[in-house]
Formats: sequence, structure tokens, C-alpha cells
Amino acid sequence: MRLVNTDAIVLRTYNLAESDRIVVCLTRSAGLVRGVAKGARRMKSRFGAALEPFTLVRLSFYEKENRELVSISSAEILKSNFALNVKPEAAEVLAYMGELINEFAPPHEADERMFRMLSACVDAVATATGSEREITRYFEIWLLRLAGLFPDLRACAGCGLELDETVPTFVDVELNPYCNDCRPQAPSNLSAHAVKVLRATYQLSPANFAKTHALSDQEDLILSGLTHRLIARAIDRRPRTLVAATR
Repeated sequence: MRLVNTDAIVLRTYNLAESDRIVVCLTRSAGLVRGVAKGARRMKSRFGAALEPFTLVRLSFYEKENRELVSISSAEILKSNFALNVKPEAAEVLAYMGELINEFAPPHEADERMFRMLSACVDAVATATGSEREITRYFEIWLLRLAGLFPDLRACAGCGLELDETVPTFVDVELNPYCNDCRPQAPSNLSAHAVKVLRATYQLSPANFAKTHALSDQEDLILSGLTHRLIARAIDRRPRTLVAATR
């Protein structure tokens, strides 16, 4: 049995038996972790409010080899985002992020970049009120990028030419970018501005992206169409939280 101490973001919890909870977390040093927090549902639980969704905690747990569930011994609050859960728009975005992290993050495999990306996106939701859809698009793009499923728009997929705002960029149906000489016969209708927006995610934090790249309804429709298609292909379905939001 090994004791692990790591920073973690609580994604969601489930009731177990009369007084326990199963907790799903994205951890900095151990990837996606599912664990049992014994006594967490009791009035005087030692966990207090530390297991509320999207709370940043210092987590301690014991893990056994070949056991999926770990045993959570303590959780110390580093940053609480409890107020976000009572804001409908923010709560909806966080639930969506939590579902996708649960699908894409490898269990018990550290992914520092994914942890930092999720942490930055949660902080952006807390500070950039009214920019939920910009942060959501940023999150989707980076999640796909970290999974190796989002094409690099900085170089032509045909000849390797560096692409920037001075060079016309054309994309195919798979979002692979091409220069004018390599352009496909039927390029996508992705506008130059949309390509510029996608490239901006490489340089900016989610909060700064939300401040400087407000998306029109049409731009959001185009970008979400691309990201949702890639996500659905990766997990073989549309995210449940996305389906619920469109009902």
C-alpha cells in the first residue's frame, strides 16, 4: 500500500452506502483518480466541504496495486469554487469539463499539462463572468490538443510551410491546414478570422483568451461544430452534459 500526497481538483462525487462517498479527482501527480472517502457524508465528517465539485485540494490517499479505487485519507482545501456551483451558466460549463476530463484523462497516469489547463480554465470561469462559451471552446481545443486529436494549425500539412496571418490558410474536413499551393480541392469554409482565433489559443491563457476573443454567435457555432465533431469521434458519443444542455 502506497501513500500519495498531491494537489487535486474534485470533479464529482457519488454516494456510497450510508455514510461514504466515491470521489473522482484529477490529480497533479497521479492523473485521474477514483477513491472512497469513508464517513464523508456524516455531519461531522473530517472532509468538511473539501469534496465539493471543482474544489482545489491537497489530497492524501492510499493505493494498492491492481485496485482501481483508492482510499482517501484527507483533503485540505487550497481553493474553493463553491460559489460557482450556484451560478447556472458556470455550473453547466464545469459539469461539461468534468465529464470530458473523465473521458480523456488517463487513470493513474500523471499529466501535468492537463491538470494545469483544467485549473486555469476553472479559474477563468470564476473570474471572466459572461465568457463561458469562449472558455468552453478554449477548453475543448486544448483537451483535444493534449490528446493528440487537434491538428497543429501553425504549419502546412502538405509541405510544412510555416503558416501565420500573412499566409492564407485552408483547411480540409479534418481541420488539417494547408497553404495555397497545397490547398485541397474542396477546402472548408472556416474563415481566416476563425483560424486566427484557433491559433490564439496557443499563446493565451483561457482568461486572456476570453477577454480578447469574444465570439459572435456564428463564430461560436462554427468552432463548436468542429470541436464537438472531434470529441464525439473520440468518445463514440456526444457528451451527456452537452445533450442535456440542448434539450
